[in-house]
Amino acid sequence: MLKTASVLAAAALGFAGLAGASSASAATIAPAGGSFTLTGTLTLSQTTTVNCAVTLTGTVNAAGTAATITGGSFAPGSWQCGWLVVPSGFPWTVTPNSTTQITVSGIAASSIAGSCSGTVSLDWNNATPGSATFKAAPNNQIGGSPSVCTLVGTLTASSSTPLSIS
Repeated sequence: MLKTASVLAAAALGFAGLAGASSASAATIAPAGGSFTLTGTLTLSQTTTVNCAVTLTGTVNAAGTAATITGGSFAPGSWQCGWLVVPSGFPWTVTPNSTTQITVSGIAASSIAGSCSGTVSLDWNNATPGSATFKAAPNNQIGGSPSVCTLVGTLTASSSTPLSIS
């Protein structure tokens, strides 16, 4: 169960931390220079499955070419979330690949039983206020010890100006 918690933490962090957009990408994140919060529920699976309430905070760079997830937390859902399973490895980098997809690099989660970290590609929906979706395996699996972690769920953005990718 602790491994699953690690996966959940990694998923939450994954959304927040996207790194390295394709050099051919012309997509940008608005509002440039703004801050945001991502919230929702993620199901993390590794040796067990846990459901965690996720909160991630971040900022968009001044050019709007990337965002950084600077911190975050997990809370119950499952009792392990927030104290046995936690997000880790901040900051994470978020890079827009297109108006409908982002890459999150550096996502990580840890527990007393193990850890997970890696990069995921997420679907993005510009509908106000904007949301990122972690699809079912194998789309959002990241490396972990003792096994891979799978993240499933949706995180929704909130900010003073709606978060969008154009």
